Amino acid sequence: MNTTPEQFVQLQKTALDSFQAAALTSVEGLEKLTELNIQVARASIDEATEAFKSLLDSKDPKALVEFASNGAQPAAEKFAAYAKQAYDIAAATNTELAKLVEKQFAESNKQIYAAIDALAKNAPAGSEGAVALVKQAVNTANSAFDQVTKATKQVVELAEANIAAAAKTTPVRAAAKKAA
Repeated sequence: MNTTPEQFVQLQKTALDSFQAAALTSVEGLEKLTELNIQVARASIDEATEAFKSLLDSKDPKALVEFASNGAQPAAEKFAAYAKQAYDIAAATNTELAKLVEKQFAESNKQIYAAIDALAKNAPAGSEGAVALVKQAVNTANSAFDQVTKATKQVVELAEANIAAAAKTTPVRAAAKKAA
């Protein structure tokens, strides 16, 4: 296989484009997570200020105890909602990165098969077995990649289902239901 300078430059451009897409996807995910954290921080400050004002205005000891005991459930639910949103951002970013990797892998496969075909055309007589061996090795690697990809997707789907189930039933909600 002879790689011309133009082919080499094109390979480098493709790699650079893939890197840029992955970097931009990662930055977008980080921006979303940062925005979520800022929103949570602002809401926490506002809620803490309101809670402190209510606490200062309260003159009844029973109201103070009730105020303290009622604060746990909303906080747990808010944390569960925050964790779910953070997970959703991470999962979406991961999905986009996985798509980019799959696209790059498919492009690399095309280039490998083109190189094998060029090698086969220029190979000396009697080397058909070696070319077939190389093709089989590439096919085996592709099968392994496909199986790992499928297994990873199943694990992600299972994790998403578990997180969705956990978000529906926080420990505080479960305790509140038992008490009711």
